[in-house]
Amino acid sequence: MRITNINTISALFDRLITENIKLFFFEKEKEKEKAIHQRQVILHIKDELKTILIEVYEDKYRYKGELRTYKFDDVIETVEELIESDLLTGEYDRANLEEATSDEPSLDNFKKNHKIIRKANERRAINKNTIDKQFEEFQNVKE
Repeated sequence: MRITNINTISALFDRLITENIKLFFFEKEKEKEKAIHQRQVILHIKDELKTILIEVYEDKYRYKGELRTYKFDDVIETVEELIESDLLTGEYDRANLEEATSDEPSLDNFKKNHKIIRKANERRAINKNTIDKQFEEFQNVKE
């Protein structure tokens, strides 16, 4: 039994997205050693995804979903939307860091950024549960 946020398909997709975002910034900032490390991490994540996809094909993919205390109106069903949520989380986390190091930090900006980060994280959780459910259901329609 796999556990969401640890070793499910959605957790690995999420991690793959995050590690590619890190790679993007390491390459942008010309941090060669960190970029090499990131490429290795990405390769390992891809290997783990291949293993899970074999489990799906062999009807062995099972997971324990995450229960949430916060409900979101829209259920996100695509990996692209997961990517968008990850990007928003990173973007507004960086905005908070910039705000914290500014000469006159604004509490209103911190609050606004935090709300966006919270919303993006909740969307990520819903999306990851949906992805895992879709892969589990895929097993039932195979020939």
